[in-house]
Amino acid sequence: MAYGLEPIRQANGGTIRNNNFVDGNGYRIAATAPTAYFEGDTCSLASGLLVQDIGSGDTAALVGVFWGAEYADNSSGDVKFVRSIAASTVAKANFKAYVYDDPSTIFKMQADQAGSALTSADVGANAQNLTGSGSTVTFKAGSSLDSSTASNTQNATQQAYPFQILGSAETDLSYSALGTTMDVLVKINTHSWGRYDGNFPTA
Repeated sequence: MAYGLEPIRQANGGTIRNNNFVDGNGYRIAATAPTAYFEGDTCSLASGLLVQDIGSGDTAALVGVFWGAEYADNSSGDVKFVRSIAASTVAKANFKAYVYDDPSTIFKMQADQAGSALTSADVGANAQNLTGSGSTVTFKAGSSLDSSTASNTQNATQQAYPFQILGSAETDLSYSALGTTMDVLVKINTHSWGRYDGNFPTA
C-alpha cells in the first residue's frame, strides 16, 4: 500500500527536523481546511498558506512533506495534534502544520513499477507523482512514484518533475519486476527552499 513520502535521513548528515524554514507559528493552513491532509503528503504554498498536494503529473514547487498539525477544535476548544485532517475541518484559528521542509531531506517512497519498471539505470532520473487516496485508518497519504515517467533526459520538462530517484530502498537494495511495487529513495527536485535549475511554475 502506498504511503506518500517518509523521511529517512539528511543528505548533509544532520538531524531530521521539521519546520526549519518558518517562524514559531509554523506553516499555516486556513481555518477551514481546503482539502484533506495526510501524513506523507507533499505540500506547497499559496498566498502564504499550506496547500496539499500535487496531483498526478503536476510540476508544482514544493515546500516539503506534511507530518501532522495542531489546532484548537472549533466545538470544544481543545487543542489537538492530528496526523491527518479531513477536508473542511474547521478550527478556531489557523492550523499549525508540521512539515519536513529541509531540501536536503531524503525520503522513502513507493514506486508503482507499472508501465515500465525502475532499474539501477534510473538512479539520478526525475519522475512524477501518482496520486492516491489517503487512509483514515493509518493516516498515511496514498501517493506514490510513477515509475513509467522516470527520465534521465535533462530538458525543461523533466527538470520540473517533482522527485529525483536516489536508488532502491529495499532491504537488499534490489529492484522489483514490472507490476511489483518497491520502495525507493528520493529527494524533492522542485523544492521551494532549495536550488532548482529551471523555472518554477507560477501560482
